[in-house]
Amino acid sequence: MSDEKTKSCVMCGKTIPAYANFCPYCGAKQPWLEEDEVSDTRVEKILKWYEKPLGKLISLVVVFLVILAVGSSCSLQDGPSHTKVERELNQYLFNAQKKTVYGKDPSIKVDKNKGITIKIAKNNQAIRDLKNGKPAKWNVLVKKLKNRSRAFNGVYANKKYSDMKVKTKKVKGGPKQTLLKVNLGKVTYNVGDKYAK
Repeated sequence: MSDEKTKSCVMCGKTIPAYANFCPYCGAKQPWLEEDEVSDTRVEKILKWYEKPLGKLISLVVVFLVILAVGSSCSLQDGPSHTKVERELNQYLFNAQKKTVYGKDPSIKVDKNKGITIKIAKNNQAIRDLKNGKPAKWNVLVKKLKNRSRAFNGVYANKKYSDMKVKTKKVKGGPKQTLLKVNLGKVTYNVGDKYAK
């Protein structure tokens, strides 16, 4: 090996031929260098720097930071944006209509910590029918919310997206009233039970 160009093994540090792809002593994979790169003094300096403990430490830190950056950009999210969920629910529940049997301009608010709150008019057609013994329109909303809550539970990492509440909009001089609660596809409270015969 006296006339041959040499390098140090990146793993065990022993002197090996510059053209070696693997260390003959420890079997570690070596950086592959072209013939002109072997004679390049800049490459030689980099290899010598890498062999030092500080060089290896810095290289490991850089690799860790790159993996962390790539991992964070590819990590699982709670789900789509709140606006997208709100739009999808508005389309599914109310056909994106401003005037519905549940009142004018029903609103949907998504909160990753509190779940989904749907606000409808206090004295809407569906509630009036429910009080008069005709629950069909109200039951449509209940069924749709159960289905969507079950679907959200199976799709999104954040289980709060399947926690849904229907409340009345605040009316001057009156409190908001909870009409329906659905969680994980199951009804936990339904104002319709109060009017069931």
